[in-house]
Amino acid sequence: MAAQITQINCNVPVPTNAQELEQAIWQYRTGEFQGADLFCRWQAIRDAALAQRLPEPEGDRVSVEDSY
Repeated sequence: MAAQITQINCNVPVPTNAQELEQAIWQYRTGEFQGADLFCRWQAIRDAALAQRLPEPEGDRVSVEDSY
């Protein structure tokens, strides 16, 4: 029996800056969302966080010999 994948249409805006992201996280934690709405909010937060990731500093590398 094959699993069926359900398509979810999300209408939750993706936060575009750090302040909007913090607000979305607060709403996610304090809201009483369920089902597809909960998933859409999580996905919007995830997408915003990934888009705002800063590149690793060049001088912050650990040599292979010194790593765990």
